[in-house]
Amino acid sequence: MMRRAWLARLGRRLGLACAAAGLGLLGACSSAPRQPDPTPLQPVPPILHVRTAWVAHVGSVPPTFQMAVAQGRVVVASADGQVQCLSASDGKLLWQSRVEGGISAAVGSDGTFTAVVDVDNRVVSLGPQGQVLWRYQLPTSVLTPPAVFGGMVVVQGADQRLWAFNAATGAKRWEDEFHVPALLLQQGSGIALDGPDLVLGDASGRLRAVRLVDGTALWDAVIAQPRGVTDVERLVAITGTPSLAAGVACARGYQAGLGCVNLADGHVLWTARADGYTAVSQDGKEMVAAQADGVVQAYAVADGKLLWHNDELKWRKLSAPLLAGHTVAVGDLQGYVSFLDSSNGRIIGRASTDGSPIATPMVLAGDTLVALTRDGGVYGFVPR
Repeated sequence: MMRRAWLARLGRRLGLACAAAGLGLLGACSSAPRQPDPTPLQPVPPILHVRTAWVAHVGSVPPTFQMAVAQGRVVVASADGQVQCLSASDGKLLWQSRVEGGISAAVGSDGTFTAVVDVDNRVVSLGPQGQVLWRYQLPTSVLTPPAVFGGMVVVQGADQRLWAFNAATGAKRWEDEFHVPALLLQQGSGIALDGPDLVLGDASGRLRAVRLVDGTALWDAVIAQPRGVTDVERLVAITGTPSLAAGVACARGYQAGLGCVNLADGHVLWTARADGYTAVSQDGKEMVAAQADGVVQAYAVADGKLLWHNDELKWRKLSAPLLAGHTVAVGDLQGYVSFLDSSNGRIIGRASTDGSPIATPMVLAGDTLVALTRDGGVYGFVPR
């Protein structure tokens, strides 16, 4: 009885967050001032040639979904239950599956096993050919896409609990529970792998590291501090998957701040106030973030020094940027992907999709950059 009452309270909290969030982002609620019109795109000098290598299509994709890349494959999913595994090199359909009733959180894959969460809050594990292996009923909703690492499925519930399962059999390996804040954000975080450990964000603005094998807590680090007086103003949930490289993890707290920590012990290298709601990307030297107003900024990973900024894409509702080699790719509300020079932020190339927003984080599979649009267009681009 007490458990049902607790879940009811959690449901009311989630409903409040959703009502305030509109389309999942509290900064976009109807009471907020109207944003300026998107900055028109300017002609781009022909410095970087971007070839569209292939195009595929899946159903409508919510902005909280993500793609998974492993073993030269890209796995995508749609809200209506479609799951597709594509060859990253040519877009060839390797297998497809359908989850009855639809999907609420997607998608994780290690190239062999794939996992999603359906609309009834059940973890669904798919085998090497997309066949359903098992389902597990969770006691809470799920906002964060499940992760699959080395034959294990890891799921973070909206109530911040973690579950780990054997991907092949569904046997529960471990379960852990974190403190639930007063109000939860209707936007998922993400789970990254650092050798034998998991790194993930929580609703209190912290990065956490736990052992994959048994869930043992290793460290936690504060990235963003609550500010303001109301519960909504004090939301600082880590949004997007933490970016790991060169022994460092970087992440963003929702419309509050961003920063980087040492992966060995969770020591905070630096934090900075920043107003944004998408994940960051880093390579061990440079970290790139898109702010809520569309300004793209680069910071030094070591100390947070601002390296450059670009304001040519203001108010274009940018996706999380992807730092790949000498370029930074970022998608926008009209389906364009702009490529910036990672050394100075100058726009050096552009590619188009189907005209619908790019909200899902883009991924890199070998030499192919993959973008997924709200209308389900999957585009493989090869920059040269």
